[in-house]
Amino acid sequence: MIPASADLFVEVVSISDAGRNAFGYCPARRRGAKIISMRTKTFLIACALSMMLTALSAGAAGQVVGQPYRTSDREVTRLLDRIKNKTGGFRQSLKNALNKSRLDRSRREDDVNAFVKAFEEETKRLDDHFDHHKSTVADVDSVLQRASRIDTFMTVHPLDARTQAAWATLRSDLEQLASAYNISWRWGGEGRTPEFNPPVSDLPYRISDKEVEDIIHHVESQSDRFRKSLDSALDKSRFDGTRREDDINAFVKDFYKETKTLHNSCGTCLTGSRRDG
Repeated sequence: MIPASADLFVEVVSISDAGRNAFGYCPARRRGAKIISMRTKTFLIACALSMMLTALSAGAAGQVVGQPYRTSDREVTRLLDRIKNKTGGFRQSLKNALNKSRLDRSRREDDVNAFVKAFEEETKRLDDHFDHHKSTVADVDSVLQRASRIDTFMTVHPLDARTQAAWATLRSDLEQLASAYNISWRWGGEGRTPEFNPPVSDLPYRISDKEVEDIIHHVESQSDRFRKSLDSALDKSRFDGTRREDDINAFVKDFYKETKTLHNSCGTCLTGSRRDG
């Protein structure tokens, strides 16, 4: 929902060609046919900034103190490495346990070995895509779907404690992987499929830490430019010295403050990532 102050924002931004130019818009050169387009652009600017402020405020309010706003690239790399290493340990434990069980040389043994092989292949595919900044939600879902088959087997055919523990720790890392890609995941019993929010496209889901930093810097730069243009325009308008001017200045100040908060949160996360690297 667009904040009520958006109406005021539209009215004030409309008084200034400089305000529009700050966001890359050129003033209309003639009246008549172009006036509607000019007002539409102005309204879109106001809506965009209003909704961004609302989103930033909601994120700041809901964020746990000390918790990063996103999982860093370095953390995802470590998580994928852990999954790879733990998969190797689980595979060996599974092999030893199956050789000592009633499932040895059975169709069930062949099935679970095929499940593990498919899981490893999909994990490697995800790892490769992540290294090339091409990983998608679909990649992670494919890994989790393969893991779900193993989980069902481990539930229906429990093996020795060591193998069960190895799977439990690997499963925990897979849950973290789902969280890193914002997938709502629920392990189910036999015949049940995990919850999955399908991707809207095959475009890479994650952008790199550097790209996030560049975007935030750009928003800050454009905000500074807009604020200066707005101050100059208000001083020359009928709003100068009025309550309306105070309101819009307070609105822009809040937006600027939340942008800085996001920058600081991102900066902390990226600094830690670079230090780890």
